[in-house]
Amino acid sequence: MNNPVILFGNGEPPTHPLVLRYINEAKTYICLDGGVDTLITLGHKPDYVLGDLDSIKRSEDEYDCKIISLEDQSMTDLEKSILWCYENAIKELYLVGVSGLRDDHSMATFWILLKFAGKMKITLLSNHSKINCIKNKTIFDTSPGQVVSLIPSSSDTKITTSGLQYTLQKEKLSTPTQGISNVAINTSFSIEATDWVWVIINHEK
Repeated sequence: MNNPVILFGNGEPPTHPLVLRYINEAKTYICLDGGVDTLITLGHKPDYVLGDLDSIKRSEDEYDCKIISLEDQSMTDLEKSILWCYENAIKELYLVGVSGLRDDHSMATFWILLKFAGKMKITLLSNHSKINCIKNKTIFDTSPGQVVSLIPSSSDTKITTSGLQYTLQKEKLSTPTQGISNVAINTSFSIEATDWVWVIINHEK
């Protein structure tokens, strides 16, 4: 498969210009079930459709792509599809259209990011932010004034940052919300942690 690879879901349709740019620059489109129909309305041809196929709007032969049924009902379509990508040697993946319509799905997506964080690089793109789950030292591009939130997966996590208004130096956050609404002061910032941290970079207005 050619990079970048987008896994396109059946959640809130993408509208933010940054997210649409990522979609337009993708080389491989893998769709979650009915997400294929939204992708087509945006003018792109799917390469794969994955899932239990209960929400696609057309007959399978109308999509002119590889359709793969994933029937394990113990996992969501998103979790099954990321696992399929991992098993097919995809190392980097952008998730689009997998949040926004149901809060339970959005929360589950964060934990799915954590589950696969040590196996592949996954970036979640919503209409509001770009989200990664990281542990090793990572540098992110930003614009000065951009809002950045850090949410540790464990209360014992020690975090070190540079390039943010409120700097951390091997510090634990006393509450899960203490890392909300930090601010980038440069064109990039770095973060390193002793355990996994969700990094949420809000899109520029």
